[in-house]
Amino acid sequence: ADMIEKQERKKSELMNKVKKLKSEKELLEMIHKNILIDGGDKLKIWLVNGELVRDKFCVEYFGGGHDKVYHFIPEGEVWIDDHLSTKERKFIILHELHERTLMARGHHYRKAHLSATEVEDLCRHHPSKLNGAIETELKKLQCQDTP
Repeated sequence: ADMIEKQERKKSELMNKVKKLKSEKELLEMIHKNILIDGGDKLKIWLVNGELVRDKFCVEYFGGGHDKVYHFIPEGEVWIDDHLSTKERKFIILHELHERTLMARGHHYRKAHLSATEVEDLCRHHPSKLNGAIETELKKLQCQDTP
């Protein structure tokens, strides 16, 4: 099913535009929509064209991702799918930041993902904690030696 979907996606108008691009930089400019959080040299959180990410790289991509999981996301970047509502984005940002921090410390994806899901779920049940939890994750980032 994924193979058939990928073949159909290649026929889209969006992919016809991608075929005309001359460089990876141009493709990245097309994927990036705007920066949601600029963490300087350490990290940038981008709102991205989720449809294009699915068309070009991974049909299962949805919500968000980061450089420690997806090979196609540049180092030091977290991507948030533009199909998410503004309210939902913050929960996914928290999830991706927490997961990425753990993976940067050497945790395997499954463990990091489960922990990020727990943190995300806690904030879904206590939304007043969401902004503080995101700030905590961003502070952890400032303490890391690598992006």
